[in-house]
Amino acid sequence: MKQKTIKNWEEIGLIKKIKKTSGKYGGDVLLGIGDDTAVVSCKGNKQLLYTVDSIVDGIHFLGELNKWESAGKRAIGAAVSDIAAMGGIPLYAMSSLFLPVSFNEKNVHRFMHGFISRLKEYGITLIGGNITTINGSFAADTIVIGETENNTFITRRGAVVGDIICLAGITGEAIAGLDLLLRRKEKKYPGLVNRYLEPVPMLLQARTIVKHLVPNSMIDVSDGLMQDLNHILEESNVGARLDLDQIPVSNGVKYTAELMGKDPYEYVLTGGDDYTLLFTVPVTHYKGKINGLVIKRIGTIVKDKGISMYRYGKKIKLAYKNKGYIHRG
Repeated sequence: MKQKTIKNWEEIGLIKKIKKTSGKYGGDVLLGIGDDTAVVSCKGNKQLLYTVDSIVDGIHFLGELNKWESAGKRAIGAAVSDIAAMGGIPLYAMSSLFLPVSFNEKNVHRFMHGFISRLKEYGITLIGGNITTINGSFAADTIVIGETENNTFITRRGAVVGDIICLAGITGEAIAGLDLLLRRKEKKYPGLVNRYLEPVPMLLQARTIVKHLVPNSMIDVSDGLMQDLNHILEESNVGARLDLDQIPVSNGVKYTAELMGKDPYEYVLTGGDDYTLLFTVPVTHYKGKINGLVIKRIGTIVKDKGISMYRYGKKIKLAYKNKGYIHRG
């Protein structure tokens, strides 16, 4: 039998296997493996959120093209976005750095300068971490601890049949920005390139959504709209109808798609690293705009499993529908 190696691993399946062998939780664990964060109840009627995220040079960012300050901002932004996806408030952070033996110390300070600048922006306190050498590429782990607001958190598993599928923000721009960067076309749409280099989590927007729309489920789009929607569907045991013509496509994505010879919807549906918010709400809760935040109605939760694609009311098939996003540099 051929041994399954990390080279051909499948993330979701591996997580499920680890969860199965990890044992039962204590009563204080309200939410464990399988969502954006873990949720643990504490004394004083508090609920704490815990998440960890990793970045590796050559996989999640480009050390030779990125500014190291941007890599630091990227590291904390991706982790904080998990807290946002739960509707939470980030409080503390810890950082572990894995440094190649020949790594330039100046780049460590540049990385941490970007990292700490974002911490200050979000009101987060750095409380510890670790530094070690490694025979490989630069890597960093970021742990963020937060709390729920009013003891309320939104999971991936609450979508119900009839819910409206909503999108706050535009998808596809970060990976379009990466392609522009690789083609040395970054000056054409610098905003897209910055979406990739320095992602900004939708912290305040998420809490606004939770307060005004009371979503049944929510996730941040880090692995691509289709893949992250599938996370909600699998956890909620439902299916979805997506209306392709209702999903926004920016001019920058259209330009990049033409440059790369792609369908712009391939970026929109499968491109990751946008850190926008995808969520479901009851029909009676839906609003197209809240405090200036535009909420796009892009589909409906249905009983039949899987995702059905429609354009202007007609069912269609897409070759890349089931393509997942793999972080790349």
